[in-house]
Parts: sequence; C-alpha cells; structure tokens
Amino acid sequence: MVVQIFLAVWLSMKKNNWEKRPKSFAETVQLVENYAVEEIKQETNKKQLYYHTLSHALGVKRRASKIFQSIKPVLAESTPVAKLDRLESLINLCAMAHDMVQCFHSPTEANKSRKRSPGVSETATVNKLIDYIQNLNQQLSIDNLDASILFSDLDLKIIRDGILATICDRDPQAGKASHSFSPYSIYQPYLYNSQHKISIVGSIIALADLGTLGMEGVENYIQEGIWIFIEDNLDLKELILNCDCSPKLDKHITRTRLLNMTQFIVNLAKERVARLELEISGFTASMREILRQQVFIYLDAENIKQIETIVPTDENTSLSDLIKFFCLNI
Repeated sequence: MVVQIFLAVWLSMKKNNWEKRPKSFAETVQLVENYAVEEIKQETNKKQLYYHTLSHALGVKRRASKIFQSIKPVLAESTPVAKLDRLESLINLCAMAHDMVQCFHSPTEANKSRKRSPGVSETATVNKLIDYIQNLNQQLSIDNLDASILFSDLDLKIIRDGILATICDRDPQAGKASHSFSPYSIYQPYLYNSQHKISIVGSIIALADLGTLGMEGVENYIQEGIWIFIEDNLDLKELILNCDCSPKLDKHITRTRLLNMTQFIVNLAKERVARLELEISGFTASMREILRQQVFIYLDAENIKQIETIVPTDENTSLSDLIKFFCLNI
C-alpha cells in the first residue's frame, strides 16, 4: 500500500507538471484534489457508479463554497484572513474527496440491491486520502518548503472530521411516538452532536452533501434520487436508462421496488425541510439567518407540494407510470 501511494504521488506530480513546487497551501491542496478526481473516475468505472461520480463531488464542492461564502463575512469578524483562506481550501478538498471510495455489500439473490454499511466508505476514503497527503508532505519536505505550504496535523484532523461528517444513518429515534420522523428516516449524526467538533468545516460539508433540494431545487433533487436508485439497483439500470421493462424481470417485485423509491424521495424531501433548524443549530444566530434566507431557499411547503405532484407515490400506481416517471426525470 505504501508503495502504491508513493507511486500515485509521483505520477500525480509528474502529470500535473509539479516539478515546479507549490508556492502556497492552496496549490498543494489543488494537487490533492487532482488526485481525488482521478480516484473518483476510476472508482466510477470499476464499480458502475451513477450517483457517487465526479458530478456529485463537484456539486458538493459548489454547494459547500456557497455556504462558506455566505457566512464568511460573519466568520471574518473574529477569524484572521489567512485562517479563513486555509479553511476554504480544506472545504474544497473535503467536498471533492468525501466519496472517493465506495464500499458495497454484494447483493444476494433474495435482495438484488447493493447496500452500504454506515461509515465504511467514509472511513476508507479518509484513510486513503490521508495516506496520500502524508506521502505528499514527505516528498515536498525534501525541498525544505515553508511549513505553511504543507498539511499540518490540525489540517489532517479537519479533513478527517469533514469527511466523516457526511456519514448518513437511520435515525434511531425515528418512528417512536415522541418523534415526528418516519422509521426509515435518514440523517447525519454529526450535525446532531455538538461535542468533539474541530472546526466549522464538517458542518459545511455535511450540509452541502444533502443540500441539493434546499440549495438547488426540485428538479436536481429528483434527478439525484433516481441516480442513487440506479447505482444501488444495477439490475434495473437498463429498465430506467432505456425505458423498457425486460420480460425477465418480475413485474410485481419491480413495481414494488420503484414505488418504494418514489415514496422515499418524497419522504426525504419532507424531512429535509423538517430537519433544517436542527441541522444548523450549531451555527451562530446571525449565520442561521443567512442560511435560511440566502442558502436553503427551496426548503418550503411550495416545493414539497411540487415534489408530491411530480413523484408518483400512490399504492395503486402502475408499473408503466413508475417507469415513465424514472425515465422522464434523468
């Protein structure tokens, strides 16, 4: 593994003409981002990914940048410019690399969907990325560069924290009488735990990762849901991509799987609205107001109504109508 990482560092430096050493921390971060991009491309091809692709990474980076830029004036009141610049570089890197490795359980005959265990992919991503960074630091240290250009121990802790913040899991409180969320509620535990947070980076990356509906609207949100479904249900990808139900597929089971996903898409949208105040509670009052008014502008009843109108969820929805919905929204 060490040899492989060392080789990856050398090849990345050569490919990106890094014989001229970086002159700033941002340039060093860019080298690591370039490595992450290549890893994502390889992972996409090797594991037939449709959602956790370069497009998703760029989307999270775009949304994370918007969150950061929106609250930056408030942060600037108490944070030096140099520290803000470094945080911005770390946010960009975490956003690009947060899904760099994807780990699935092999589907069984009884259940053909691919499954993930919470935290496994994120932990594998962190370990691989930090191995690369540590080797890069060693290579750059040979030239006695200014230490500020290299990754510090604190930087590595922030990166680990930022990527692990994107772990999603079932809410253990959901479905209980005192809880308003469904038994299948998806949430990011990091945003509900105020202890042990190293910086604001983790909260920004977590919000950006599940922020498509709130920040970009209904159409992008629905498209993402369908790409997730295809990625996790490769046996149905031809049905959705070609709008054609193979005679080999059990129509009843297929209809049930499609309907379960459409219902999930609607329920998750409602939860995105309901959870916003909980998820931004770790920010200051002035930041929360900015996030409500300027960033998560689509989390309202009007957009939920639009989703409910577009997405078929009735138990009597036909297979053909479900296929039509999936095909028309990718």
